Amino acid sequence: MLYTDFEDIVSQQRMARYLIACADDKRRAITLYRANIRLSNELFSILCMFEVAIRNSIDKHHKNKWGANWLFDATQVRGGFLRSAGCERSLENVQKVIAKLGASYSHDRAVTGLMFGFWTSQFATKEFAAAGSSLLNILPARPFGTNQTKVFKKLTSINHIRNRIAHHEPICFTAPTVISTVYAEQQYNQIIEVLQWLGINPTSFLFGIDGFLRKKELVDRLT
Repeated sequence: MLYTDFEDIVSQQRMARYLIACADDKRRAITLYRANIRLSNELFSILCMFEVAIRNSIDKHHKNKWGANWLFDATQVRGGFLRSAGCERSLENVQKVIAKLGASYSHDRAVTGLMFGFWTSQFATKEFAAAGSSLLNILPARPFGTNQTKVFKKLTSINHIRNRIAHHEPICFTAPTVISTVYAEQQYNQIIEVLQWLGINPTSFLFGIDGFLRKKELVDRLT
């Protein structure tokens, strides 16, 4: 496809960054754009698996501690832990899901309806304390001294790249027009690390899915 046709579809504004990074080499800019898409697709598949692992681990823990319908009880029942001061955003997220599900509400549907940001926020200071400060137990292989704040920062960082990919933003740059996979690889390594903390073998869990390093090479060749 001619560059002018490609740019007309993708938009001049979106392609400008790639064009600058590739020293005005239009063929290389298109190649970089496509390499970024491949890298993003690969990482997003890994993120989807990671999100399920974190979500289900938190859900299982809270079920054991608070009961099988803990999301409803935590938000709709007086004294529910997500009704505590400082947990307003988490409370609102659950209430929106409950309202959206209406008569078809079930705990499992509510769990799948909540975004990764909600599960990340369960390690935020207020939510973590409100739930009884025991959520670190889902990470039995975490290094000694790892606290809730460190876990929250890691999950927040991972959620940031998840949102970038979901909104079709590039992950192949470190500075605005500097081609690099450093940022993407840092987030990938954090995902692998947290999976290990969960007691999950990343190689086995991501078998047939994790081709991140191969797709990373497609971008690295263009630097």
